Amino acid sequence: MNKDELLTLWNGINWEETAGGIYFTSCKLAKELNFSFSGYKEESLSYIKDSLMIKLSTELETLDNFARQIIQEKFDDDKTEKLELTDVMFDISGCYGVFALGYYVGESPAGELYLLVKFDNELNADRDLIYEVF
Repeated sequence: MNKDELLTLWNGINWEETAGGIYFTSCKLAKELNFSFSGYKEESLSYIKDSLMIKLSTELETLDNFARQIIQEKFDDDKTEKLELTDVMFDISGCYGVFALGYYVGESPAGELYLLVKFDNELNADRDLIYEVF
């Protein structure tokens, strides 16, 4: 997908391309989501299949619910029920599988803590959580 197609699909705003990747904000599902494409340039977005991106956009709410269920299974804590999807992350290195859904947990001594659930091409979730600090 190219820039215009992505922005249209995700009702995106604030496109930014830096040396580290591409970033924009989506206003889909009545909330803002931060999209990050770490290591990508506009030309390399074509590595992501259009069909995957379209399927992700139509099934995002279901995937969000499933990811939050995985997080809740890992933690016996009422606070996890209140976590909201804040980020959709792609990394050209593949460290997040095909992509990851990110949930802001809060501030930690090391920085902002996120829990990530990674997905494959078939939109199957990995039950092993990723802990990221930014």
